[in-house]
Amino acid sequence: MLRIVRANLSITWLVAHRNGLITTLILAAVAGYVLLVTALWVAGSFEARTIGYPGVWLFSLIGASAIFLPIPGLAAVCAAAAPSVGLNPALLGVIAGSAEAIGELTGYLAGAGGGTFVQKNRHFPRVRKWVMRRGGLVFFAMSLVPNPLFDVAGIAAGSVRYPVRQFLLFTFLGKTIKSTWLAYGCYYGISAIQGLVG
Repeated sequence: MLRIVRANLSITWLVAHRNGLITTLILAAVAGYVLLVTALWVAGSFEARTIGYPGVWLFSLIGASAIFLPIPGLAAVCAAAAPSVGLNPALLGVIAGSAEAIGELTGYLAGAGGGTFVQKNRHFPRVRKWVMRRGGLVFFAMSLVPNPLFDVAGIAAGSVRYPVRQFLLFTFLGKTIKSTWLAYGCYYGISAIQGLVG
């Protein structure tokens, strides 16, 4: 009987703290990848060929996680799409899109936490109204191109408690399309330049 009570208490605790646990798992995964990349960098093995798809995922995640900081996650997609590296541009787009969608949760969590520093942004009231009226369409459209205002949209989504699953879905779709066209653009662009030079 005591075991059943303990099991029920454990399940109740897990359900009550699931959002915090998911956040902790995401942060732990990011920290693990950062440590891996640091180790590769120190060892001198940090090149597009050696980091492959996991490296593109990591750079995309970090680039999207940095609120208002221009960390070039898209540069990793472009470098990895070079014909000499041999990675599939369509797969690169899906991998980068998934990482960027997860990375945008930092803005969402900042908004859900009630961070007032962002609400002072001059674009925040307008973007918040857009999110309240047409949330999914706003996330999808803003994800289709590199857009510094997406951080504001993510914070607005968190502040109005927009459903996180829908936020992730629309963000993933838009960022996957963006990353895929970028990967193909870099692939064919680098191929054309190599053809002209060679």
